[in-house]
Amino acid sequence: MSTVLEVRDMAVQAGNANILYPVSFSVEAGQTVAVTGESGSGKSTLARAIMGLLPKEFSLTGEIIFEKQDLKSLPENAMCRLRGNRIAMVFQEPMTALNPIRRIGHQIADTLRLHTQASRQDIKASTQVLLDRVGLTKAGVSPQAYPHMLSGGQRQRVLLAMAIACRPRLLIADEFTTALDARTQAEIMALVGELARENEMAVLLISHDLGLIRHYADNVLVMRHGKIVERGETGQIFMAPAHPYTQALLSVSLHGTHHEPLRPIPVPAAIYQDAEA
Repeated sequence: MSTVLEVRDMAVQAGNANILYPVSFSVEAGQTVAVTGESGSGKSTLARAIMGLLPKEFSLTGEIIFEKQDLKSLPENAMCRLRGNRIAMVFQEPMTALNPIRRIGHQIADTLRLHTQASRQDIKASTQVLLDRVGLTKAGVSPQAYPHMLSGGQRQRVLLAMAIACRPRLLIADEFTTALDARTQAEIMALVGELARENEMAVLLISHDLGLIRHYADNVLVMRHGKIVERGETGQIFMAPAHPYTQALLSVSLHGTHHEPLRPIPVPAAIYQDAEA
């Protein structure tokens, strides 16, 4: 397999505060790498840094190598050509990502119009193929439908159709199944896995759902306070977690029904120092 994304010592700061400490990892073609950790651990910051969507007051250092080029050095117009084309991202809340007053078929077609030279007829045909591929046609959803006419799972499928329209090499999924029921989550994640294998697409899955990660990720990065505290193959992480934080996460997430007392994990002194800085 070839390396699609390689992050080298990427760090993010806001003023003197460290938001993301230097992190390094890679994602191979056809592979799903999950990034997990509690809220505020730096998962979404990591995703937005890769996409070049950080707030202007944030500073970024390190390297983000995608298809042999450093994204950090690219001008904004070049990044715009990559976003939605070679790199796609699916967000958590589809109702804020979709335009509520435009038909879903038109919104999917917009991606093709922006990034391809296809004719109007070909774009219309491709839009229907995409709706078929994500299972919306089978569910009776028309390209003429508006977002408010769809369920949450159907809206996420629309976003997924938009994301895969140009057959991206990298898909970043940021908590995109959080609000869905377990059955819909499983269906969408199975579809993402199929697409990754068929198109040799690399997937970076941002999620706090360890049950989901256990079934659909090949490798896991565990984040805490802006740092990767543990990494490894999914089976290894779940069978023999080495870091106390990972052990606590697994205990709470996978055995929470046992009502076991939570074990506090001391916050490193460096975190307080950063806050004071």
